[in-house]
Amino acid sequence: MNFKPRDENGQLNDSVQVGSTPDIESQIAELGMQLTQEKLAGIQKDAIINGLGMQVAQMKLELMALKGGGA
Repeated sequence: MNFKPRDENGQLNDSVQVGSTPDIESQIAELGMQLTQEKLAGIQKDAIINGLGMQVAQMKLELMALKGGGA
């Protein structure tokens, strides 16, 4: 947001920007942090999916062994 301050004579000066606007470097840093968090979340999801896949494969092998043992 901008405002025009007055000088000691009451005349308006040039516009001055007030409030904080993040500079490009802090925006890049923030986006980098968000990207890192998303990548870590993706890696965690992949690890969970792989672990579940291994459990399903193990259960299938156990089921096959049980079916084969009873025949």
